[in-house]
Amino acid sequence: MDLDMDPSTVLITLREQIEPLGDGDLIGLFYMLDDLYERKLWYQLTEVLSQQFYKNPNSKGIRLKLFENFILKFNEKINQLKLIEFLVLSLDDCTPSDALDHLINLKHKIEVYGKKRSKNNDNIDDNDAFSSDLEIIQSLLFIDIEIAALKLKLGFVDEASATIDACSKKIDQLNWSVDNKINASYYSTTASLMKIKGDYTAFYYNSLLFLACIDNLDDLNNKETIVKEVCISALLGEKIYNFGEIIMHNIFKYLEISWLKNLLLSLNNGDLAEFQKVISNEDDLKQIPEVYENLVFLKQKICIMSLIELIFHKPTQNKVVKFDEILSQVNLLKNYNEVEHLIIKCASLGLIKCLINEVESEVEVSWIQPRIMTIEQIQGMKDKLVIWNEKVSDLNNYMSEAGQELWV
Repeated sequence: MDLDMDPSTVLITLREQIEPLGDGDLIGLFYMLDDLYERKLWYQLTEVLSQQFYKNPNSKGIRLKLFENFILKFNEKINQLKLIEFLVLSLDDCTPSDALDHLINLKHKIEVYGKKRSKNNDNIDDNDAFSSDLEIIQSLLFIDIEIAALKLKLGFVDEASATIDACSKKIDQLNWSVDNKINASYYSTTASLMKIKGDYTAFYYNSLLFLACIDNLDDLNNKETIVKEVCISALLGEKIYNFGEIIMHNIFKYLEISWLKNLLLSLNNGDLAEFQKVISNEDDLKQIPEVYENLVFLKQKICIMSLIELIFHKPTQNKVVKFDEILSQVNLLKNYNEVEHLIIKCASLGLIKCLINEVESEVEVSWIQPRIMTIEQIQGMKDKLVIWNEKVSDLNNYMSEAGQELWV
């Protein structure tokens, strides 16, 4: 397509290309875009592009052409964050190398535009100047993160890691001023870096932070892959013993692998019997080699979660647990030495605070790490509160009856 075409001709040409699709809504958008452009209604034009054109799946084949031959003709008239977002959404059919070139070229345009705006800021009030500068700063931050994401795909891990570190410092400096799109891009890219490094714990938490930035899960095209990878990282993360964040997240319902879901739920509930049932099917486990290869670690993890569940359900006023009780609950353990080692492991992970009484072969737990609970666990907590309330009521009645003479 000729880059010197006027916008109306560009829109006509692209409209003719998509007419065979028979999408009346998409065809109608081109008339709307032409009208808004002619009337210089930049905000409305941006909204139509964002909410209608880029959300129409039939637009994918012409997105980059529209961006290069139409949107870039008024790139200085619209919000620069939106401009970057439009380009990112236009790169689906590009190779990572070509996509990187497009982003670098756009970054150069934004830098040039930023210098032009900074010269004009002397003639406007301080608030407008601050808003103008902030938009450029955030835009360059956003595009740097997207460039880092592509460099990861191309194998330039060290370069991408350095960029992410620099962006992290800038985000900290901006504090609350960071647009949510930037946060989402940052956490997604950082999660990708952690995945490459094999850091399951960091991948898990960065993925959760990314999901927290997504207002509508329907906007995610790869929900099934994301939730699968997050659940695997939850299983294999050395410091992850709280699975409620992912289980209670709306994305969990998109996990299509039933045995993986049951494995995660069994760990969360400390359900050793269900855990052993799931891992007994080696054919299932071999579908995800990382899980199959880390069965020894997962067995240690279920022992820890089973002990935590036992302690959690003990009465508040009596958190003393006998070693024999632990052996009965956690039947993978064979003797007191293994019980004591498990307790020490829990304490070293910060899951509990306790005192071990080797003479009496028991442990007194003074604190257990708070965690996000499932609906079933919340119901269990409610039942405990009801029992506690009844005991308080009984004590109150006893004091009223037994202490009548004192009260008088």
